[in-house]
Amino acid sequence: MPMQTHPDRTDDAPMRRRRWLALAGAAATGAMATWSGRATAQAGFPTRAVTLVVPYTAGGASDISARMILAELGRQLGQNVIVENVAGAAGALGVQKVARAAPDGYTVLSGSLSEALLVPLINPRAGFRTDDLQPVAYYGATPAVFVARPEFPATSLDEVIDRARARPGTVSYGSPGIGTFQHVIGAAVEARAGVRMNHVPYRGGAQIMTDVIGGQLDLGITSAVTASGFVAQGRLKAIGVTSARRLETMPTAQAFGESAAMRGIELGTWGVAYVPAATPPEVVQRLNEAFNAALMLPATVQQRARLGAVLASPMTPAQVQAFVQAEIEKYTPILKTLKLE
Repeated sequence: MPMQTHPDRTDDAPMRRRRWLALAGAAATGAMATWSGRATAQAGFPTRAVTLVVPYTAGGASDISARMILAELGRQLGQNVIVENVAGAAGALGVQKVARAAPDGYTVLSGSLSEALLVPLINPRAGFRTDDLQPVAYYGATPAVFVARPEFPATSLDEVIDRARARPGTVSYGSPGIGTFQHVIGAAVEARAGVRMNHVPYRGGAQIMTDVIGGQLDLGITSAVTASGFVAQGRLKAIGVTSARRLETMPTAQAFGESAAMRGIELGTWGVAYVPAATPPEVVQRLNEAFNAALMLPATVQQRARLGAVLASPMTPAQVQAFVQAEIEKYTPILKTLKLE
């Protein structure tokens, strides 16, 4: 009886190998094309307008800082740069917009200590974490200034503290929201001096200045950048500054270093440009170079110095990342000691 033959699996093996190699080759070709396209796109970045998100209303320190470098930033990038004010939730809404944007470099946060670092550290339900963002460039730092209407009885930070001690809960100050650097500074003064003030949260910084001038608020805590114009016009008086020494631009403001209650602590704010965490390094580097060139333009350096902003030298993305990490380590223990409400 002849032996029954069965299809030999080894007969189909060469064919299967050929099919597999063809598919693998097609996949590799597709992957290389995709990678090549991505690399080309990154190398040519940007090819369209870039949006710079300011997480507060127009007129505040973040908005002023962003618009100050806007023209030169656009020239460096070779594309229009458009400011978009996304206010709300103490800056968190603007940060959420950037953190959730495509990580392609076309949506950049003009961020600060408040919303990019303090808010997520204070509120786990902020909708983002500090590591959802990739630092791009460092704008510089500025101390905070306590301002009051000209007729307000106190003329120094120590006098404010004495007034708050004598009348608990009656001295009011405003901030752009719970967890912002202004709120943290106000709470730090209360904790260090053992007094109680009345914190009034707002949606943005511009309205705070208006209400201090109008007498609806006793004090505003704001950046030196924002305060300088109002003080120069005589609409507000500067009575305290959160640095160790007084500012040349506002010599009447008593420094933390001169205050018996606040001596030994320095607090302020800073600006950092951020993109979504997964943004390619090549794009981050391109943005870093453009921001640094815009920030170090001589006219911009002089203008920012007059407003109290300090930027000794530009930073690389890695240096900005290290700076932000150091700030996280600095503020984490401070926040644990404060009652932020």
